[in-house]
Amino acid sequence: MTTSPVTEDGIRACAARASDRIDELNDALVAALGREVPEFLDDELADETRASSRGNVEAMLSVFRGETTAADVPLPPVVVSFALALARRRLPMDRLVQSYRVGQALFQRRWMDELAATVEDRDLLVAALHRSADELNVYLNRVVAAVVVEYERERERWVRGAVARRTELVDRLLRGDPAPPDAERQLGHDLRAPQTALIAWSPPSGDADHQLEVLERTVHQVAAACGVGRPLVLPVGTSSVWAWLSGDDAGDRRAMADAVERRPAPEVLLSCGGTHAGPDGFRVTHEEAARAHRVAQRMPQPAPLTRYDRVATVALLSADDDEAREFVTRALGDLAARNASTERLRETLRVFLEEGGSTRRTAERLFTHRNTVLYRLQRARTLLGRDLDAHRLEVELALLLEHTFGSRVLPGGGPDRGRS
Repeated sequence: MTTSPVTEDGIRACAARASDRIDELNDALVAALGREVPEFLDDELADETRASSRGNVEAMLSVFRGETTAADVPLPPVVVSFALALARRRLPMDRLVQSYRVGQALFQRRWMDELAATVEDRDLLVAALHRSADELNVYLNRVVAAVVVEYERERERWVRGAVARRTELVDRLLRGDPAPPDAERQLGHDLRAPQTALIAWSPPSGDADHQLEVLERTVHQVAAACGVGRPLVLPVGTSSVWAWLSGDDAGDRRAMADAVERRPAPEVLLSCGGTHAGPDGFRVTHEEAARAHRVAQRMPQPAPLTRYDRVATVALLSADDDEAREFVTRALGDLAARNASTERLRETLRVFLEEGGSTRRTAERLFTHRNTVLYRLQRARTLLGRDLDAHRLEVELALLLEHTFGSRVLPGGGPDRGRS
């Protein structure tokens, strides 16, 4: 369909405006996908869902900006990786197709609103809507056909491979089912020894095979540093792996932390559970690693290694984002305000409570004068609006949540962008 230069100019102007708000648009798309298919926002898929959605949005906006055409724009690698992740998670193909149906509907509505706000002439607006719909359909037909092929190919390889058999056995163990007699042989892993679980992940890169190779290599290096044998490593999706180390030495957290600090790929992050023995040790340590992983994924700047024993309290308190935010709001009152000066007051009060009420040690930790600490504490108590001594535990927990998760647990908060 041919359109006038004026119509093309309107589409380009609209695309430029939308590009400036791509984070907002992508957040809305991901939220809609999560409502339709909650599995897309599971810890193991959330990053890949967000990356795939953004890849599709960026591709279409590049078309609308006139940089390429829907028939020629390269399909983003993260889009293909998302299809592979669904296959490896054994989610049915209709979930994949559904993601594009939901995404198309929301993107088209947002795009129509952008056009209506940019193109004032009615005839030009209608022409721009028709042209945009044609381009969007061409792109979506291409991308859906491509990802379905990749999904089927990966599912066939996964189902027939040894990884699928190991995955099925691990799923049984994590459900608490008794281990079959040949479980250790199938897994190549000593289940009788104490178990320490790890989860390693990194932002989706679009090159799934290379990414998994880097993750597995990192886990093997950690295992070697802890002085244990070959770990059990299980790919989950395309940008994370589950792993188990067997033996008492795996509990050496200092050796583990040192190995993680020396990891060759700084984008790789890890979480770990405690070391547990007995029939349930395999399951319990993984559940702890998964809780630590969930905490790390929600932190603005997670550490290279997140240990469950260090975050167990916030993991328990933050199972639900909305409830955590309501708790912080209720506990801190006006001290939960989202501004830099109040943030300094919260930090001072948190350190003061950690130091057992010593203003001298608080001043030393914060590298400030004791009189400054006294002033900040007075301001913090005023904003708190309640007796600190009577509500100390509640206030401490609220400050711990805010220190861990940042603004996402403050009133009006949401997912922090740019998370590693």
